[in-house]
This record gives sequence, C-alpha cells and structure tokens, in this order.
Amino acid sequence: MIVLKFGGSSVKNDFNEAVSLTKSIFEEKEVAVVVSALKGVTDTLIKYAETFNTKYAIEVAESYVRFARANGIDPKILSPYLRELFNPPPIPREALKDHILSIGELLSATIFAEAVDGQVIYPWELFSAYGKFGDGFIDIKKSKRNAKIIREIIDTGKIPVVPGFIGGMDGYRITLGRGGSDYSAVALGVILNSELVAIMSDVEGIFTADPKLVPSARLIPYLSYEEALVAAKHGMKAIQWKAAELAKEERILMLFGKTNNWRMGTVISDRTSRMPLMTYKDGLLLINVEEELGYRIIDEGPFWRLYDVPRDEGMRIIRELHKVIFGDVLSMLQESRKHVGINRHKVRKGFEHMTFNQSFSRKFY
Repeated sequence: MIVLKFGGSSVKNDFNEAVSLTKSIFEEKEVAVVVSALKGVTDTLIKYAETFNTKYAIEVAESYVRFARANGIDPKILSPYLRELFNPPPIPREALKDHILSIGELLSATIFAEAVDGQVIYPWELFSAYGKFGDGFIDIKKSKRNAKIIREIIDTGKIPVVPGFIGGMDGYRITLGRGGSDYSAVALGVILNSELVAIMSDVEGIFTADPKLVPSARLIPYLSYEEALVAAKHGMKAIQWKAAELAKEERILMLFGKTNNWRMGTVISDRTSRMPLMTYKDGLLLINVEEELGYRIIDEGPFWRLYDVPRDEGMRIIRELHKVIFGDVLSMLQESRKHVGINRHKVRKGFEHMTFNQSFSRKFY
C-alpha cells in the first residue's frame, strides 16, 4: 500500500501529472490518495468564515468550477459542497469555522476522485480527532478501527481519495492545523500499515534551506525522523510537525518529491545524510552545523542549536552561512565571518564526503 499526498500547488498546477502518477502506481500496488485544497483557497475560506461576506464564497466556488471544467470534469458533481458553502449548517460558532474550512479539501477530493475513478472518503468518519478546533490531533488507536472504510473501497477496485486537513470530533468536523494534509497522509499510512507515504509538491524534496529564499540550497537525500521533527517545529515548511512526529513514532517511511515529472528527492527514515539544514521561525535553527554563532542559544540537542536572532537578521544569516558551508561564493567568507562569527574550516569539517543533488528515479520503492 502506497499513500500519496498532493499539496495545493500540485492539485492546482500539476493536476494531470498527479492523476497519471496515481493511476500508474495503482497498476502495480494498492494506493490511497490525500489531497489539499487548491492553493490559496484556504486563505479565502478563512476570510469567509470570519466575515461571512459572500464575495469570498463566490470566489471559491468560481475557482473550483473553472478548475473542474479545465480538467474535463462536470462541475455539477460539486453542487452538494457548494450549497454547503453558501448555506452552512446551524452549528456552534467554534465548530462552524472548521466546517467551512473543510470545504476546500472536499471540493478538491471530489474532482480528483472523478479523474481517477476513485471514491471520496469522508475524513470525519475515518479520523477520530481530539483537541481544539483549528488545531486537532488524530487519535490513531481509535482511527485504526475505521480502516475497514478504506479497505471496502479498495476491494471494489476503486482508489480511495481522502480530503486532507480534516478529522471528526464529537460529531463535528475539526481541522488539523496549517499543513494538516501532511498529518492526514501519515495517519492514513499508519492505519493502513502502508509501506510508504509520498508527499508530492512543487519542489523535489527537502533542501538545506528554503530554496525560494536561498536559490543555492542543496537537496537533502536522506533526513532522519528526529532531524525532520526538529526542523518542522522550527520553521521548515516541507512537512507539518505533527506529521513528522507521528512518522517518527510509527516509523513510517516518507518520500518527498515533485509532482511535475515525478522527481523524487528526499527520504525521511532512520537514515541521515548529516547535511546542514537551516530554518527560521521564532529563532534561527541550525541542524548538523557545529559552529557557534554570536547569538544567545535558546535551546539545543545532540545535533542542533536554536539561536535567538532578530527577525530582520534571520534570513540574511541563513544566506551567508549557507554560502560559507557550501563554498558558493568564496569572496563572502570574510564578510560572513565578520557578521556571524563563522569559522569556515570547523563548519566544513565532516561535510566533505557528501554527495549533493542526489535524486531518485521515477520508480517507487
């Protein structure tokens, strides 16, 4: 069993590739799919849930109708959820926002299921959740009892398609926090005892820094569960921290790849490449970098340090540090050392043996 998760960018921009990949794997293995809302839709739904200004609901509805038509799918299949969008149920206000936010994933899943001859699984029936609205947690033990819902669909020869980001709590829908579709995918992998959970997006995998901010960032072939969890908790956007934590607890093999051209780049497992990884959220996190910077250490572990760095300094330091470690611009070394106290030789020690830009073939293991 393979679990595929397609993010909002993949669903929106690489829909045909995502459908083809799903069908290709289904020819050889059982597969289940988790999908996100189209990129940007959740933000629009938040505005709608907070203001009840129907212009936001219209914007979401029109975007999905256009998307369905562009992919040769009759938008009439979206009608139940569009009616729900414009006429939400009379439920407590704290539950209503999550109910509205769930509609984006439901619309995506409906279209995707139609394209792959699959069937939508209601996530509130599959994932038993707890916690507070907007930031739910999945009760894996209870959710395992619901695995038969998926198995029954697979036995009919159809592909189960699960809207991500959503669980069920006390009869209501509860969302799982930003990036919650990653969490849904790992949870699905656990309850189905999957051999692999593949997180497909618009980038090849996990990089030494955010490639959108650091163009010279290097692809990391192998990241350990612990490295992924620490990085996810401190600003790495490739995976939600709840997903990383569950993968670590359950030892779920994860593969990160790019939907377009099916390029696979990073595996999360017990194995590590011991490559540097830098993130910034509420402080500068350095993984597998031994050098101390000239800032206060907030927290640290056996292979990482979290520094208290001013918000306007974080990304500049990451860019400069990255250039020092990987030798991209040697002329920056002296300037970088002056700014952040970096010892070039100490930082590079232990990294000379690495092979960068390793990527995986289109074949799944």
